[in-house]
Amino acid sequence: MGGSGSWHLSAYRPKFFAAAVVCCGSNTAEDATKSIRTPLWNFHGDADQSVPVALSRDRIAALRKAGGHPLYTEYAGVDHNVWEWAFTEPSLVDWLFSQHRG
Repeated sequence: MGGSGSWHLSAYRPKFFAAAVVCCGSNTAEDATKSIRTPLWNFHGDADQSVPVALSRDRIAALRKAGGHPLYTEYAGVDHNVWEWAFTEPSLVDWLFSQHRG
């Protein structure tokens, strides 16, 4: 439940973390736009059998529609174990450590 926990924390504690990395986050009760103040990068595999990829697509679309600028990477043919790809993403570490709390 790490992905959904990341969504939840970025929504309700927006000043606690400088950024969030979300991997295949499941459905949560809060509105996606509550995370708009936290820079985030969301990862999901389009073949995820545990958490439908539509959840990530919809959250990212809602954030963008509300004026947010989340990053989103979707891996073709990847199941729920998307973190194996996300955590080897070449620019993830640089992006993460370039974020600062205001």
